[in-house]
Amino acid sequence: MEKTQKAIWYGPKQILMIIFTGILLLIDACIVGGSTNTVLPALSGAYGWNVNTLNIFAGLGCILDGLGILFWSKFARKSAKKLAAVGLFATTVCIIIFGYSQNIVLTCIMILLLGLAGSMYASTAVMTLTANWWPTKKGAVLGWSTMGIILMSVVYAPYMPSAFAKFGIGLTNVGIGIFVAIMGVISLFVVKDTPEEANTTPDGLTGVSLEKTKEITKALSEYQSPYTFGKMVKNPNNWFVAFAMGISLMVAMTFIASTIPALLSFGYNFGQASAIFAVGGVVALAGSWILGMLDMKIGTRTTVIIFLFIMLLGAISCLFMPQSIVFGWISGMIFMFTNGGAKNLTPSFVATIYGRWDYPAAFRLIGSVAYVLCGLGVMLIGVFPTYQSMYIFDIIMVVIAIILAFLSKQTFIGKSDEEELSQN
Repeated sequence: MEKTQKAIWYGPKQILMIIFTGILLLIDACIVGGSTNTVLPALSGAYGWNVNTLNIFAGLGCILDGLGILFWSKFARKSAKKLAAVGLFATTVCIIIFGYSQNIVLTCIMILLLGLAGSMYASTAVMTLTANWWPTKKGAVLGWSTMGIILMSVVYAPYMPSAFAKFGIGLTNVGIGIFVAIMGVISLFVVKDTPEEANTTPDGLTGVSLEKTKEITKALSEYQSPYTFGKMVKNPNNWFVAFAMGISLMVAMTFIASTIPALLSFGYNFGQASAIFAVGGVVALAGSWILGMLDMKIGTRTTVIIFLFIMLLGAISCLFMPQSIVFGWISGMIFMFTNGGAKNLTPSFVATIYGRWDYPAAFRLIGSVAYVLCGLGVMLIGVFPTYQSMYIFDIIMVVIAIILAFLSKQTFIGKSDEEELSQN
């Protein structure tokens, strides 16, 4: 008689996986995307480097974080956890070199390599693991795990200058590197690629035969998706989704990556600017959870449209920040709230359409485009002549994203577990 596994999508094993993936997203957010507000200005001040040059390379690093998906996705299907471990160990080496480098060329090279490594453990591995473990509940799950991205603004960026002052830049990064290496060991020896390997079921569903689902796991590891890159490129809906989500990430990053410098340029002091950033991080945690639950309740596409309209209000309020700090708080809270959902809605949209079987093939295109645009947002803060011109650009871009979201469809077209079971 076949045994069945009694579980729910937020059972003990699932919660541990959510915590693990959330920590990896936190590491990526801190090291790859979270340096522009405080870390790079600190390096600029310490060594006399041009901060705009550092910001441009930070943006390029984020772009590599997205482009890497094109290459790493084929390895993620075989073993996402091993891919994550390699990326984490590479990050350990690079972050230590980054900390002790006093040469701007070497530092910029490390920024690029950190972005590429981040693509391995976060943009590719984490999203593949989530699709494997929660093929239908990914919206709610990502609402929790992507809180790791938001915690960057709470536990990392505001405190890095003081950590540098107390321990030194090099030793601070050694500490970060040790933590990253520990996560690499956990990924390699503790984490499981699929729920079946952990003796539970996808989505933690009850009444499902573990023997049968383990057969599915084997088939999943050997599965060759019919959705080739060529087919993906020819589907207009993939581009609607990729650019709708990519533009939202780009706009979010133009604000998030420049929050403190922008407010300082408008005449506000560091205390006011960092307070908005820190409090906004807490609001972003709520945004991540609320948008994740909305995703599960009303569907990804509808949630994306709502989220984009909220982001549009934030972009408009940015125009009035020089006149009053009140608008700094309004725009900060709105953008932090929406940023809490930007990166969980992107993989969720892909999984909604393609499921866990065809997710890597689909995310290879859609995720790459979206995260490249995210990196472009970091670069843009060093391109526009004024912050006001950047905010006008953001408004136009969000309107375009809203149109694309309305044009998109979320009809499921991938392979399902039920289809696999019916074939055996």
